[in-house]
Formats: sequence, C-alpha cells, structure tokens
Amino acid sequence: MRYLKKMIEQHVSIDEDEWSYICLKFKKRHIKKETIVHRSGDIFSELWFIKSGLARSYFTDVNGKEFTWQLYFRGKSQHGLNHFMDDSVSYYEQEGSMLNFEILEDSVFYVVGLDEMDKFLSTHKKWEYLARVWLHNTYFAATYKRVISLMSENTTDKYDRLLEEYPSIFNHVKSYHVASFLGVAPQTLSKLKNESR
Repeated sequence: MRYLKKMIEQHVSIDEDEWSYICLKFKKRHIKKETIVHRSGDIFSELWFIKSGLARSYFTDVNGKEFTWQLYFRGKSQHGLNHFMDDSVSYYEQEGSMLNFEILEDSVFYVVGLDEMDKFLSTHKKWEYLARVWLHNTYFAATYKRVISLMSENTTDKYDRLLEEYPSIFNHVKSYHVASFLGVAPQTLSKLKNESR
C-alpha cells in the first residue's frame, strides 16, 4: 500500500489518520493464476489495486476472438493506468460490463468496493480533486490516446507508443498478450521487436 500512498501524495497531502482510514477500506486478496475475477455481463463493483502479479481485461468479439483491452502489472507506466483494475462505467451506469478480468499469474491485489470509495471521496474536497485528476490523467487521457492510436496509427507507431507508455512491459507480460493488446498477430510483434533492436 506504500506505493498507493506515494501515488496519492503526488497530488494531495495525506496525514497518518487519513492513510490509516484508507488502508482499512482496502482488503488484501491473493488470487491464483487463470482465475476470472469478473465476467462480462456482470456489473463491476470494485476497484482493484495491484500489489504484485499480472492480469488483463479482455473482450470477445462475435466470432469468439479475444482482444486484450488492458494489462495490469506493477511496472513503470506513463499514466499508471495499469495499476488499477476497474470498470467504473459498468458500475455507474449499472449495466453489465463488456470486459472479462483474468489473472495471468498468481497475484496480490488491494480491493475496495466502489460504493465505499464513493463515500470516502465525498468526505473532503481534496479527495474529490484527487478523483478528478485520476479520472482525467489515468483513465480519460490514456483511454482517449489508446482508442485514437488503435484507429489511426500504423503498427510501428502503435508499438512505439506502447514502449513509451510501458517501457518495461516485456519484463512483465508475455508477447502473445502484448500482441493482443496491440491488435496484431504474434508474428508481427516479433518482427517489430527485432526491427527495434
């Protein structure tokens, strides 16, 4: 949880009482590899902060092909998007999520209900400010860039953007999951990796 505290302190100050209160809200969960912790169609109701391990969110198209939407691991990233497993769109619209969330290796998360998080964020203006900053920087900006990238950039540009966003991704994630995240065949990713060496 120290890493979460560090992330918070980049934007707002936090005293020991506040931090203790936050820690009480999160429950530590050890999840085994290959566990599906959330299935599409169900309403997503929790925020998962990764301590260790690896997970992904993905959707399946009408032909049964899987597409990785996001990869979650504790590695350096430009926005920190990969540290929080979340589908708050499902929660706030009270509609079934379009995503499945799968644990790819034995992992540890700190988990809090989104209803509990909402109550906490409404207790002070600085928490509301933090929520706005994270929503913009961590979710909106990163998701906006990802969607535009998928729709407009060529494969090389997508790969370059990935390495800019997640410089250590290949230390954490298997290549076939990275290929799915980029929307390319594994062979194409292998070629891109060889060309960039």
